[in-house]
Amino acid sequence: MKNLLLRSRILLLAAGLLLAAPALWSCNTETTYQKTLREHEEQMKRIDEDTIVNYLKDNGLLNSAVRTNSGLYLVPITQGQGTPVTAGKQVSVKYIGRFLSNGAHPESSGYPKSAGDPRYPAGSIFDNSADNRSACGCAVFTGGSGAIAGFNEGLLLMRKGDRKLLLIPSKLAYGPTGNSGIPADAALVFDVEILDVY
Repeated sequence: MKNLLLRSRILLLAAGLLLAAPALWSCNTETTYQKTLREHEEQMKRIDEDTIVNYLKDNGLLNSAVRTNSGLYLVPITQGQGTPVTAGKQVSVKYIGRFLSNGAHPESSGYPKSAGDPRYPAGSIFDNSADNRSACGCAVFTGGSGAIAGFNEGLLLMRKGDRKLLLIPSKLAYGPTGNSGIPADAALVFDVEILDVY
């Protein structure tokens, strides 16, 4: 009797696996849309890396820059001695955000030339904490949330008194969709100063 039950269970399991196999195989099939997105992301990763490295070279900052695994670059301007920013802490910051690129694909990088969005020239300011009309000319974030991924990651690598440049590839900014006032595939640079951590 035990053998018969065991054989029945094995047969049912085998039949279930055979029926599920086509569905399992289809999970590994990349759709045309997924392939297009993946290829675009890979291309933008190379373009953003070239853009950031060229910016650092042109401004004599390459030797002082630190690159994280995500592709974010940090350039220390002032080293603080205060409390480190950790996830969940409130952080008072002064910052200026500029376009590092406007979604343009420079021909010199070996990619198809694309002019990007002329309304947002590289180097122009798109955000400034001084414009928020607060007494300190600053903004408050929670460490690890409240902003784009690259800005959040950068905050978590700073402490009170730090001032750093955060050079953010488009994937860690607003990506291929952009946002209000930010063109698609724009790499960004923020000059960030940590005023307080509490």
